[in-house]
Amino acid sequence: MRFLLYLNLGAIVWLAGALVQLYEGTPLPWIDSAAGETAAIVETETPPGSSLAPEPVRPAAPLSLEQIMALQLPLPNPERIAEPLSAAPGQSERSATRRRLVFLTEGDYPPFNYRENDGDLAGFDVELARALCNRLQAECEFTLRPWHDLVPALKRGEGDAVIASMLIPVPGRESPAADDDVVFTTSYYSTPGHFAARRNSVLPAATASALAGRRIAVQAGSVHQAFALTRFPNATLVPFGSVEQARQALAEGEVDLVFADRNALLRWTSGEGNDCCRLVGPNYAAPSFFGEGAGIALRAEDEALRARMNDALSALVADGTYARISARYFSASIY
Repeated sequence: MRFLLYLNLGAIVWLAGALVQLYEGTPLPWIDSAAGETAAIVETETPPGSSLAPEPVRPAAPLSLEQIMALQLPLPNPERIAEPLSAAPGQSERSATRRRLVFLTEGDYPPFNYRENDGDLAGFDVELARALCNRLQAECEFTLRPWHDLVPALKRGEGDAVIASMLIPVPGRESPAADDDVVFTTSYYSTPGHFAARRNSVLPAATASALAGRRIAVQAGSVHQAFALTRFPNATLVPFGSVEQARQALAEGEVDLVFADRNALLRWTSGEGNDCCRLVGPNYAAPSFFGEGAGIALRAEDEALRARMNDALSALVADGTYARISARYFSASIY
């Protein structure tokens, strides 16, 4: 850029010298000699009968260097060209066009975000974040923080966004707690409740009347137990201390069904639970119990970035990128 500046200045000085020569009556280098002789001095014809002698038209006094320089157009400022795009009026500096996006995540919640044996960060959240960066034409970086410090770190400016399977806060299901300083993108995956059953079992429709008397394993004290109590009041709920214990009871035939998070059951039935069990029935989407899904958290001031991320996410779903990422971790779409 500095080379171009000096080159432009040199060209202007050379042109200024040529102009000085022209005003002094010296032919310019690119004008042939014949044309130069004609242009040197132009004499006027004397009308017949006139006593006035012809008077040559003399060239005007040459311009001074200061006058020539005053006629120059302003040169582009190389510092100005190198500046990044600035924020629009009323838009925060952080939400201007970015060349780098720093995502905060936990790195301890497989298959969404975790470290592989070689230490590399992997998981559904991580791959989706990289795809979003690619769509937004931004460099992607990750910073790990404990779960409880993800939102505080975001508010401290240690990252641009949190992607860590964080549920969008809704009344009755606020984890993390709603915060006026934090906003979320649209859901990038849903979190409905779902049933799983043994592969060799034949079950009726998943309705309140059809499931009357059926033994349903749930995690004690969970939102899934609370939902099942209200939706299937005539079923026999069998609470367990953990989802793993509930799934084990189903695998061993101690219960007829297990009701839990759809995504967790998908992981189980596509892995160690594949031989024994499968998902049955529909998704049960109830925001007051299961939330509106997982979203990407951003600072409230970054509304423009949130809009761009929402658009990029929609594009990833539309062109099949989302489905390809999801298929590497789940046996069915979790969108």
